[in-house]
Amino acid sequence: MYQQKQKFQNLLLMIIDAASIVASYLFASFVRLKFRPNPMGLSMNDVIGTLWLVFLAYFCVFIFFNMNQYLMQRDKYEEFIYIVKVNIFVAAVLAVIFFLGRQMNFLSRGVWLVTVLSNIILMYVGHLAVKQILKKQYMLGSKQHMYLVTTSDRVRKVLRRLKESDEFCSYAVRIAILDEDHRGEVIDGFPVVATLEDLFEDARKEIVDLAYINISYSTGKSLERYIKEFEEMGITVQLNINVLEGQKGFGKQIDMIGDYPVVSFAPRFFDYNKLVMKRIIDIIGALVGLVITGIVTIFLAPILKLESPGPLFFKQKRVGKNGRYFYIYKFRSMYKDAEARKAALMEKNEMKGLMFKMTDDPRVTKVGKFIRATSIDELPQFWNILKGDMSLVGTRPPTVDEFQQYEARHKRRLSMKPGLTGMWQVSGRSNIEDFEDVVRMDLDYIDNWSLQLDAKIILKTIVVIFKKVGAK
Repeated sequence: MYQQKQKFQNLLLMIIDAASIVASYLFASFVRLKFRPNPMGLSMNDVIGTLWLVFLAYFCVFIFFNMNQYLMQRDKYEEFIYIVKVNIFVAAVLAVIFFLGRQMNFLSRGVWLVTVLSNIILMYVGHLAVKQILKKQYMLGSKQHMYLVTTSDRVRKVLRRLKESDEFCSYAVRIAILDEDHRGEVIDGFPVVATLEDLFEDARKEIVDLAYINISYSTGKSLERYIKEFEEMGITVQLNINVLEGQKGFGKQIDMIGDYPVVSFAPRFFDYNKLVMKRIIDIIGALVGLVITGIVTIFLAPILKLESPGPLFFKQKRVGKNGRYFYIYKFRSMYKDAEARKAALMEKNEMKGLMFKMTDDPRVTKVGKFIRATSIDELPQFWNILKGDMSLVGTRPPTVDEFQQYEARHKRRLSMKPGLTGMWQVSGRSNIEDFEDVVRMDLDYIDNWSLQLDAKIILKTIVVIFKKVGAK
């Protein structure tokens, strides 16, 4: 039921937001055509013909910045701040899309500004209206009579957490406490009406739409009687998930594997739509990057070959998402016997932990120092991104020998695809001398990942490359 209401809320807001931006653009265009000179002879029909660009802009914003699922948790001020942030993004995306579509004559500065300001007002009013509609739906819809079956040590905590839900106001709650007799008492405003001995008799006589069972249990076998008794009365049964109860750091969600319902646990669940968008951005970025790589190769290949005989590209086995092996590609920056010489240099390793770093590494060629300092050596990894082994932004892919020395906690940094750039690269790169700092930054990226964070890291990467921050 909750998931259905969440889908309805998100669909309603999606329609409201799309209608708001279209109405704002049409209003701004109408004002321009009505009150300003129009030397190009544009009409509203011409404006309507550009609506597909507005819808495309809305789609991009929706994919990147959709946090509508938190509507009911935000107050009026928080909602306004959220909408202003969204519309800053709307303003940028509209300008880029109309520019790329060569339709800037339709998006003058006045139209652009009025569209954004109008959209802030319409979205804000629309979101507040949706919130009121949903609250009235919860309050004025037919009351759901919940039968809370729990124990004395749990009852107050369960009620407190239920009250934090916005839809809880739609429930009429009656309580059955199994382990102690509290009949006749009122707990947090709700009556205790039964104990273990008259649990089912009370449910048979009174209005009960659903029974929420929240008790401690070791196996489902001990609950079989409760579930069957309620089901025979036609009452929907909801059961708390007892696994890892009270533990922090784990998300839970219900999934299906074949015909089996399962509970999934993870440090974090990612929005599938945003992962798809991340992959689309990776493909576009990789195609552009490979064009640049091809141009660089024409000039770099003869210089690199003249200084040091050997292959143009360096191929090395690395470890990717969740332990998958793949071959990473770079422009060769070392002499071709570099891997064989690494063992003799391990005592000069400046990195604490499971990585190797050495200032003035004798295996690096003169051309290699330049392409490393400018990160040109990384360009062939756009091929890895296009293949799907890597992403534009992610965690650093370890070598096989590093991976084989990992502790269990280290492997979580591989729960996302490795990236061409990431938190580690934009935080000093080679200036970081402790592997645990790399792990910490990678986990921070995973725990806080968003498309906006990827965009920030890409922009920071460009700055870092030009400033040569931490490059060795």
